[in-house]
Amino acid sequence: MLIVFVRSIIIYILLLVIMRLMGKRQLSELQPFEFAITLIIAELACIPMAEVQIPLIYGIIPIFTLFVVHLIITKIGSKNLRFNKFLNGKPIVIMTPKGIDMRLLKELDMNVTDLLHALRAAGYFFPSQVAYAILETDGKLSVLPKGYAAPLTAQTAGIDSEPVCMSYPVVCEGVIQHNYLSLAEVTEEQVEALLGRYQLDAKDVMLLSVTGGDEVFLQPKQGEVIITRLQDEAQDDASAPDEVDR
Repeated sequence: MLIVFVRSIIIYILLLVIMRLMGKRQLSELQPFEFAITLIIAELACIPMAEVQIPLIYGIIPIFTLFVVHLIITKIGSKNLRFNKFLNGKPIVIMTPKGIDMRLLKELDMNVTDLLHALRAAGYFFPSQVAYAILETDGKLSVLPKGYAAPLTAQTAGIDSEPVCMSYPVVCEGVIQHNYLSLAEVTEEQVEALLGRYQLDAKDVMLLSVTGGDEVFLQPKQGEVIITRLQDEAQDDASAPDEVDR
């Protein structure tokens, strides 16, 4: 019994260290590959605890191996967006002001009942309250409500007169996200012109998001954030020849 007690403490401490190093995500926030690794580690930890005849090292080595695999996959995913999308998928906008995208709903193997359940879980009992609904890669539904349904704060007071718009990441970690360009109502040429104005290339950008086809949040990999508008950029470009003439 003493052997089992000691082995259990050793495995428990090892699991605490491994889980701490893997990050602080809650179970509901795990990506699919993280959830799979967590289940396997839990199973591997039980075997050397209960089976005294199995050397303890036979449980420690597989657990440590999976931890190393997790680190490698995470590093590759943070450097390569295509690999990250293949591994975890991507956020999907299933509701817009135009309504529910039934095609995407079928691709996700969801029905309207599932969507309504997710909306209620997010605190919205009427579909008419929702401007945008996004299914995140961890399976959660993120909701951007219409102005009248938004929680009342100093910023949202009087929001009824303003349209609710989504923010789309058109450049993320140096890669132009072509699938978001049309949703953001911008062209690749506009993005390149904006970046050129600040002597930047797409590879120099950590995040460039566009809201309502005009408002821009630009975070370079080096330097401070830039908040601007596409419309302002276009007006500046148009007025430049007149300034030269004068």
